[in-house]
Parts: sequence; structure tokens; C-alpha cells
Amino acid sequence: GQLVDGVAHEIRNPLMTIGGLARRIKEKVTDEQLQGHINLITHEVERLEKMVERIDEYKKAQVSILKHGDINEVVRESVKEIKNVAEAKAVDIKLSLMQEPPVLLIDKDNLKKAIFHILQNSVDAVNKGGVIEITTMPSEGGYIELVFSDTGCGIKAEDMKNIFNPFYTSKMTGAGLGLTIVYKIIQDHKGDIAIENTADKGVRVSIKLPVELKEE
Repeated sequence: GQLVDGVAHEIRNPLMTIGGLARRIKEKVTDEQLQGHINLITHEVERLEKMVERIDEYKKAQVSILKHGDINEVVRESVKEIKNVAEAKAVDIKLSLMQEPPVLLIDKDNLKKAIFHILQNSVDAVNKGGVIEITTMPSEGGYIELVFSDTGCGIKAEDMKNIFNPFYTSKMTGAGLGLTIVYKIIQDHKGDIAIENTADKGVRVSIKLPVELKEE
């Protein structure tokens, strides 16, 4: 945690200076080639700023405080948060949620964060008019299974083995901490997560969360 705080602080301050000065210089420069160079500087600054945001987010996800909660409610709230992004791309998110799911011990905010990252990846991966399906259902061994299936482009075999590794990303748009955060949150919930490509070239994400065993 101290390392994360130190790195984020030491990177954020110089970035603010570099980005601010680059924007001021751009206002006074008329040469098109120099304008292009300045645009590249500001773009890279924004990429690093996003990386710092992910680092902060990863630190906040380090601790999950588990309380009684409804998995279906968490799913619905997570879908609301990404609804505008999905609608802008004409992506249809379909829900198939079990009736009256058992109460689980969850950190609602962290679990919403994990679901949001999964949905964000799916929305990015599917083409316009694509479909994302979310299902909750009972699973063997005293678990509730949460399944995400999309009609996207799938994950390359060489990328699959690295998807939970910090800072790994195939999109090169900042720190690839999204699925690392997801993995950590599911671990904190004593759950399991598996990701695989489907036969129709989409991706299937399965999360299994333990059902709380009540004392008789």
C-alpha cells in the first residue's frame, strides 16, 4: 500500500505539469507538425493518468468488508452504471437472474466494481448490435454461479494466460489492472473465476461465490 501511494503521488504531480504546459504551448503554436507532437504528448499524459487511476483503484480493492447482500441486486446496479456506454454502441445486455437467490456474504461496492470491469471488457469487445448475457444460478458444492457471455471477438490464446497479471493489456490503453482487480475481489469473497472462449468466438466468464451456511 505504501509503495502504491508513493508511486501514484510521484507520477501524478509531474504529469499535471507536463500536461498543463503542453496545452499552454499548443495554444501558441501554429506549425502543424509541432501541433501533432504536442497532441501526442497530451495523449500519452492522459494514458499515464489513467494508469495512476487504475493503481489507486487497485489499492482501494485490496480490502473487502463482507456483509449480507443480494447478488441479483448487485448485478442490476452494475448494469445501470454501464447502460449508457452499452446503448451508445447498441449493445443489448440481457439478464437471466434466478428467483429469490440465497443471501451471500459480499462487499457490495467491490463486487459491483468487479462486475463493471467485466462488462466494460465485453462492451469493448463486441461489435455494434452485439449481445451480453448475464445469468445467476445455483451451482454444485454450495455456490451461486454468475455467468457473463458475450458475442465479442474472444481472447487470443497468447493473451489468455496473462489476463490476470497486473499491468498486462493487449489494448495498450493504460494499466491492464481491470481483471487483476476482478481476480483479487473474487478471491476476497472466497470465490472462483474462470474465463474461456466460447465456440461462437465470444467470451464466457464464470464466477462462483459461496453460499453462506446458516447455523440450525
